[in-house]
Amino acid sequence: MKVIIWFCITIPVLYVAACSYVSTSKSNAYESVNIGDSEEEVVRILGNPSVRETSDAPFIRYSSKPCQGECRQRLWFENRLSLNIEAWSIELDSSNRVIHKAHWHSP
Repeated sequence: MKVIIWFCITIPVLYVAACSYVSTSKSNAYESVNIGDSEEEVVRILGNPSVRETSDAPFIRYSSKPCQGECRQRLWFENRLSLNIEAWSIELDSSNRVIHKAHWHSP
């Protein structure tokens, strides 16, 4: 019985800790990305994106507005442990340079 109680307490605590770790790590990396950085630099800093959005294929899980205007591609980096409530996006122009970035999360 004690083992079951231990698991019921430990598993949620470990899950929350892992989710917080991913959030903090990605947020710190995200802050290192600057307007004008190349796509290669973004991938080096944040890793491979979860999703690559184009104006032809909008990704509306976090944003109601598709990549538009100067934006030719939006790279999404999700915190998969947060169950679709946190992500970071990096918008790239036609020369694959950062023109905008955002941190998305639900309350």
